[in-house]
Amino acid sequence: MSRLPALPLIALVWALSMPAAQASLGSVVEASLPSGKLASADFQAGRRDRPAVLVLHGFMQTRTFPTIESITGALSSAGYTVLAPTLSLGISRRNRSLACEALHLHTLDDDVAEVGYWVNWLVRKGYPRIVLVGHSFGNLQLLAYLGRAPSPAVKRLLMVSLTDVEVKQDARQRAAQARALKARVARNDASLAEVELGYCRKYVGPPAALLSYMTFSRRTVLDALAKAPVPATAIMGGKDERMGPDWVDALTARGIDVRVVPGATHFFDNQYEFDLQDAVLRAMAEQ
Repeated sequence: MSRLPALPLIALVWALSMPAAQASLGSVVEASLPSGKLASADFQAGRRDRPAVLVLHGFMQTRTFPTIESITGALSSAGYTVLAPTLSLGISRRNRSLACEALHLHTLDDDVAEVGYWVNWLVRKGYPRIVLVGHSFGNLQLLAYLGRAPSPAVKRLLMVSLTDVEVKQDARQRAAQARALKARVARNDASLAEVELGYCRKYVGPPAALLSYMTFSRRTVLDALAKAPVPATAIMGGKDERMGPDWVDALTARGIDVRVVPGATHFFDNQYEFDLQDAVLRAMAEQ
């Protein structure tokens, strides 16, 4: 584990020093997914000699979430091609975050399929090297993608504020919820269920949809990282209230490259925005 020095102006200076031609204006691209839903992404073309970067938002958020916009802005200003999709979560042209109490019919499989679609979109555009960058729960969706049939174009994973799924519920509590959902699925009971998931105390949906997200545990996340086909780096805030006190130690013990920004929260807001940009750009420069 490394602790990054507080250098809040580095990212800003880097961005201001880039030639204007390297930072292109973004454009919204829309795609008709195999599911029939319409999804969109912000695409900013950069230098062809650098890898393209797919940046994924956190739990039920969108690409306009401040942490995501901070990351994409820094990457684009530094000359990288950036694609930031908004997962549809079963809603065509979704452009706002979803409420916990909304009816959630989407599944992890749906999310993974959409990540795969956008990765392939970049490949079709002629980008042979792709870095995945996720924030919070988005990292779990990226890990799920990497654990299935990822494109060989994907070369690295950068995880900002990697979610600790057991910060509110331990493994035993989550396993009990999963067993109850499995029992309902086994008897074809599709009536709505309610679980605690992410920051939601009441997350509502049919049992099969909820169960797809309950497959995550500390163990499965650590195992997925150990088996990831590409190098993975975690950038964590030293005052992240959404992780247990031993989460960083658990990651480090499994050999994960962890970089801690002292004082930063889960969202790297306020002055820590520039520390996050600097940490991301430093990691990207190591390609």
